[in-house]
Amino acid sequence: MSYDTKCYDLASAFLEDEPLSNEKDCHELAQLIQTTIEDWITYTMKDREPRDPPGFEGGFAPNH
Repeated sequence: MSYDTKCYDLASAFLEDEPLSNEKDCHELAQLIQTTIEDWITYTMKDREPRDPPGFEGGFAPNH
């Protein structure tokens, strides 16, 4: 699996003061952050009406 570089940056920031953390820990935490965010988005958006992205109003979603 892969993760966004911002997840890695966040994991690094959290672990920088942990004396026993290493690069492997940072990669694992970054992946966990990515997965948690994706799961949250999936859960939160499942019951919402589809919307077009900004600038594409009327171009994608069938709700217009």
